[in-house]
Amino acid sequence: MSGPPASDEPVLGTVLTGPQARGLRGALGAVAFYAARPEARARPAPVDRALWGAAVALEAARLVVTDRRLRRAALWPTGLTVAGCALLAALATLGAGEGARSAGATFNAFLISFVALAAMPPTVLQRLWIRLANEARRAVGLGPGEDPTAGVSTWRLLWREGWRAVRQAVVVSAGLAPLLVLARVLPFGRSDAALLGGAWGLYWLVVDAFELPLDVVPGPRHHAGAPWFARLPGRVAARSRWLWPAGWFARLLDRLTRPWRGEVQFTERHAWETAGFGLVVGALLAVPVAGLFFRSVSITAATALLGRLDGPEPPPAGPPPR
Repeated sequence: MSGPPASDEPVLGTVLTGPQARGLRGALGAVAFYAARPEARARPAPVDRALWGAAVALEAARLVVTDRRLRRAALWPTGLTVAGCALLAALATLGAGEGARSAGATFNAFLISFVALAAMPPTVLQRLWIRLANEARRAVGLGPGEDPTAGVSTWRLLWREGWRAVRQAVVVSAGLAPLLVLARVLPFGRSDAALLGGAWGLYWLVVDAFELPLDVVPGPRHHAGAPWFARLPGRVAARSRWLWPAGWFARLLDRLTRPWRGEVQFTERHAWETAGFGLVVGALLAVPVAGLFFRSVSITAATALLGRLDGPEPPPAGPPPR
């Protein structure tokens, strides 16, 4: 008897895995393969895992466009964000000098405000984005999520989320400052500083994308340890008692980033998958019109990554914060 017909799709054991990514064409083919087959798993090589993460983000973008309920949930907060940014841009242009008023200046102010808001917690539109996060769970095949704002008054929610936004701005600025100082003393420090700033900002766009998907996971959140960027200066301080400022800086970063420990820990556990995801959602910001749906796509993609990599809820890790 002849055996079953051979399949061109690579299978390891009983798990469908993607093709080997050889060269640019092979990488694009792997991304297309993963995007068309959500059940497929990446090969263990770092590049394959990054391509898989990129494919998850592309599939999330498709879901935002094609899933009617998810698209409707995305339109309200996206539209209000666009309207708010347009208003800020118009006010900024009116406040400028007569010679600085132009359509180009207004559009530039709009882009700056939109990118800035994209990197910050949702704050004012928190409830609408939570609704989107729960719709994203349904769209990617996960069970119903929770509403962490249930029973919280609007003013208390605004205060809490506004304080988180300020706290995150401090973290992003403080975490980057030592690296920028170091880069400035290098021979070509200006370009190095711009590269570091861009990479750090993109990383926090990724971290922020996981906030709401983790918030709506049913059950209590698990505790996580100190983030990697707080452990690094701690290790420097441990080398000598004369390096105590690095230890103080490590403890400061650890305290400031407690609300995002789970998100940061996920990026550590799945560094290559989140790198591929981050490159796609970061590039989405530069695409006209489509970039307006950056947060909707990133929340949907982060939800899919959480469900496929960690299961229904993240595993416990690390002792509770002191």
